[in-house]
Amino acid sequence: MVHAVLDCLPIAVAASAGSLASLRIGTWRWGREAASCAVMLALMIASAVAVHLAGGLIEAHFLFFIAVGAAAAYQTWAPFLVAIGFVLVHHGLLASVSGHAIFNHPAAQQRPWLWALIHGALLAAAAAVGVASWRADELVRARLDRLGARSRLILGTVTDGIVALDAEGRVLEANPAALRLLTTGPLGLASIKGRELSELVHGYDHGRSTAAGRVTSAHRASTCRAGTRTPVEITVALVHDDERVRAVVTLRDLSSAARAEDAERALLEVAEREQAQREDVAALMTAVRPPTLCVPGLQLAVAYEPAASAPAGGDLYDWLLLPSGEVLIVVVDAMGRGTGATREALAVTSTVRTLAVAGVELGDLVDRAGSVVEVTHPELMATVLIAVLDPGTGRLRLAGGGHPPAILVGTGGAREVAAHGRGVGYPEPGSVAITEVVLAPGESLVLYTDGLLEGTRDIDAGLRELAGTAAGMARAPVQEFAQRLLTEVSTCAREDDDCLALVIRRSPVARDSDPPHSLAGAAAP
Repeated sequence: MVHAVLDCLPIAVAASAGSLASLRIGTWRWGREAASCAVMLALMIASAVAVHLAGGLIEAHFLFFIAVGAAAAYQTWAPFLVAIGFVLVHHGLLASVSGHAIFNHPAAQQRPWLWALIHGALLAAAAAVGVASWRADELVRARLDRLGARSRLILGTVTDGIVALDAEGRVLEANPAALRLLTTGPLGLASIKGRELSELVHGYDHGRSTAAGRVTSAHRASTCRAGTRTPVEITVALVHDDERVRAVVTLRDLSSAARAEDAERALLEVAEREQAQREDVAALMTAVRPPTLCVPGLQLAVAYEPAASAPAGGDLYDWLLLPSGEVLIVVVDAMGRGTGATREALAVTSTVRTLAVAGVELGDLVDRAGSVVEVTHPELMATVLIAVLDPGTGRLRLAGGGHPPAILVGTGGAREVAAHGRGVGYPEPGSVAITEVVLAPGESLVLYTDGLLEGTRDIDAGLRELAGTAAGMARAPVQEFAQRLLTEVSTCAREDDDCLALVIRRSPVARDSDPPHSLAGAAAP
């Protein structure tokens, strides 16, 4: 009895120490290692007692290897070191005292330390196998964890609901999108797990959906959550290689698609209305522009493009053959956008036309127009440039009202022709002086609005680019000339402001060898 107590007492102490150390794993850094070492010590002592009771029978030594195999479950190095150290000390020391209790063959009894080393080496080999085993297990677990995390990430970001079902159509798993469609409240998956999907989705029949034995075509159904029905599209894919999951159901929320269809329908209606409005405005703009002017010896063309933000604007022109035989050309840029600005610009051109026909001098036209418009349109503000051209002599006179300078273009280049003054609606409107030049045969005069320059804050740079572009088109047909100014001048602010370019050219003098040339040409947008 005393012998049995002495044999079992160390085992009980080591096992108890291992249990106590295990309880402190969460608070003691070395708790796991201490627990594994104590348990390994208990297993080693139990194996040693078995070897002692067997009289050193070699088959009893197998218990040491079984204990080492059990240590692999802890997945740490410490218990393996305890086992190897215990075997070396136990076999070598005790066999030297009483060899028959440890080894039962003469070779080991004669040289106990050598055979202790042999047993220790074999145990170390078994420990190495155990270490390799748990390291491989760790690698597999880490790979599975990464795969699981990646799968959860993918399923968590998919906007369609995905539900895994068993053979009876009960819910096993569901991704976050499916939970949003099928559940309310904090319970999430717990509230629907184990329930039949047909209870949660109206229109889903598990038997009919899985009867085909393949992926079924999508069909419409609806979910009911907190009394609100959500239209969904259901697709069922059968699973044949899993013991539990037999079908995967995809739920596509159609409420956003329905809203998108409604929004698209509304946008199409708005676009149709805007197109109709643009067509009406285009017809209005065509109606307010003057008819084609055919004057022998002159070619006239105009190009106009409204701002992208408004179908109409305050850029307007007018031309008229005066009773004196001279041609009156007016370019107006009224402040504002839309048809209101067009109406104000039309008021200025109509007033200037009426005063010019009535015989008002060119230098007084801006002043007199300002006085009239101040009464009829007190809020109106507009810049204006008025040109009077004698087709026969090329004598050109300009009166300005705050408008950018004209550009005179010839074969030798282009230059600015400024006419200073204050615009209509500004304090003390009127022209400062009349600017007079001669438009030689083949030369062109370009009148425009500031939309051609406002694409940059550097007006001087814009004027230089405009003059350079115009100089390069001195021999181009007038209509092409006008249109290319709107497309090739990079400072043209078509997005924010409407742009207008008007070109007047005296026809070149025809020589006997020249073919017949049209003496009049015009185009209106």
